[in-house]
Amino acid sequence: MHIESRDFVDHPASEVYPLVRDHLVDLLPYLPDVEAISVVSYQRTSDTRVQIVNRWRAKSAIPAVVEKFVGKDVLQWTDTAEWQDDTWRVVYRLVGFGYEVTGVNTFAPEGKGTRLHVSADVVIHPEAFRIPRLVFNSVFPKVEGLVRAAVQPNLTALARGLQAYYRARPPGA
Repeated sequence: MHIESRDFVDHPASEVYPLVRDHLVDLLPYLPDVEAISVVSYQRTSDTRVQIVNRWRAKSAIPAVVEKFVGKDVLQWTDTAEWQDDTWRVVYRLVGFGYEVTGVNTFAPEGKGTRLHVSADVVIHPEAFRIPRLVFNSVFPKVEGLVRAAVQPNLTALARGLQAYYRARPPGA
């Protein structure tokens, strides 16, 4: 599954990019589909590169028909990212139970704001789920929907979360 979104944030990339890179946890109240984000590691590897590992947990509910085949871990993932300061982009890999996502987010300066482009590919590994063959065809589409509901909004809602963050800040803060 491919996910792509293009949004505009009416603040400069020189402000938006380091906010997301260095203070992602501060955006948590403005990301309605995210329950928690924790920083596992943060390492500057050169003048223009930062390696960050974050742990995410989504707020999605697990449908009863799927619950016995997947654990709560399906709503959590590890985000390993290389932030490329010289190109205003982040290249990342998310790994969750039974799925992985690879993608690139670009924070392009545009006028007085930032054009945020999110592009990601989601791969679901059916073999990771303990779904009996007899019910696989009826249950697995629901598992795919659950993964999509957990991951997609968190990739595409960043611009809305940033706008809400900036609206909530007092002027000049």
